Amino acid sequence: MKFPVTRSPLLACALALVTFDAAAAEWFVSPAGNDASGNGSLAAPFRTLAHTLAPANAIVAAGDTVTLRGPVGNNVFAECEVRLRVRLTLRSFAGERAHVRCDIPPDFDPNLDDETVAVQIDPEASGSRLSNLEISGSTLYGVFLQTDWEQGSNEAGSGPTDVILEDLHLHDTGRDAIKITPHSDRVTIRRNLIERTGRIYPPGTDLYDKNAEGIDNVNGSGMVVEDNRIRDTATTGLYFKGGAADVIVRRNVIEHAGEFGIAVGFDTSPEFFDLDVNPDYYESLRATVINNLVLGSVRAGITLWSSRDALVANNTVTGAQRLESAALFFGVATQDFAAHLGRPANNGHRIVNNIFRSTGPHCVTIRWANEDLTSVNSPSGLYGLVGVTGMDNNAFENSAGPCVFVDQRPGSVLDVGGDFSAWKQALNTDANSVEGAVALTADGHLAPGSLAIDRGQNVPQVGEDIDREPRALPYDIGADELDTTTVFRHGFESP
Repeated sequence: MKFPVTRSPLLACALALVTFDAAAAEWFVSPAGNDASGNGSLAAPFRTLAHTLAPANAIVAAGDTVTLRGPVGNNVFAECEVRLRVRLTLRSFAGERAHVRCDIPPDFDPNLDDETVAVQIDPEASGSRLSNLEISGSTLYGVFLQTDWEQGSNEAGSGPTDVILEDLHLHDTGRDAIKITPHSDRVTIRRNLIERTGRIYPPGTDLYDKNAEGIDNVNGSGMVVEDNRIRDTATTGLYFKGGAADVIVRRNVIEHAGEFGIAVGFDTSPEFFDLDVNPDYYESLRATVINNLVLGSVRAGITLWSSRDALVANNTVTGAQRLESAALFFGVATQDFAAHLGRPANNGHRIVNNIFRSTGPHCVTIRWANEDLTSVNSPSGLYGLVGVTGMDNNAFENSAGPCVFVDQRPGSVLDVGGDFSAWKQALNTDANSVEGAVALTADGHLAPGSLAIDRGQNVPQVGEDIDREPRALPYDIGADELDTTTVFRHGFESP
């Protein structure tokens, strides 16, 4: 048998009786522990994560679990740059929730001071899991998935893959709560509460000077984001861009996003695209966005930018467009303005069974830009959409009056906006959609008698609603399938 000499003493007797090459160990860390005299056992825990995870100390090995002790009042680990270098599970002790707190200096200056992350996961830590932790602060990111991939490199590289982030409370981060970098693929983000990003920005900072999403994914494919509550983000609730493919976003509640609620694609610098798999510079490919509730976003509730073949179905957007754009917005990506880039238009989408309620006049906008912007695919400017809209069985409402539908593309009769009838006729779209007052409860569920009831079409990918209750044909429109006995039990709440 071969066992590292640093294995936990609690396992020593058990390990002596078995005949396999290696065994995972569990290490305990507690604010009441001691790095010098502790041995990492439950009875004698270490004091800091920095000591426990340091490569020089050779304590943890791939497959180990690091469990943080500490009941409320003695549960804070005031550490930054907690770094997973091998595959680990980092979690709280059963019945507790430990707090990794990376304080932001009150006089922090990004031009002068070192930037920090709270927890970093390296490529060599693929398969790691963060579970049941509170993580706050940092001048950059709460959880950062680092990559060693470089565009055009002859060496294969990636970020950490198959990472699970679950049951976390991520809050008050300097910028993004979760940052995913290129080829950090197949990340699962589930049952988390994410709130209050962008804490490095002084009050009154202009929206366009901020960059602080709840989840910021740049070219990480196969991501699954489900059953999360994301609220009060300085900018977008979540986006995935830079060529992120096959992303699934389902059963999430996104509240009070400072920019967009959900962005399918966005605007990425060209060096982050993998041109071997995405030579046309699509920002997003084959996304599935279903059963989400988006409440009160400053700009669009759902937006699409240079994306292809997305399914956007049975989402409820309400209270969108408090500043500009539209409840549903087809945007354009400039990708650093280089003329040789693809910058393709959105195309190939299916956008069905959604509720789009706006507080401003615009329910849908299709963008077009001709500010000396050309590309190999769009020599006459940048288009927010080519081909058909793929839209049907949606419900539209503007709380201040009739919806306005805008299509800025050359030759459109809706370049300055038109009504629902003109929208349907001009684009031959939304034949079975409706406009009118959509009755919802305060938490976004359908109210009895709502015009969204039984107006949807069958979408095989959406067999249940935001509460995981089965849908019945004909589907209701929106994230909820009406059930007057439902108690809204979605998501993870603050302890």
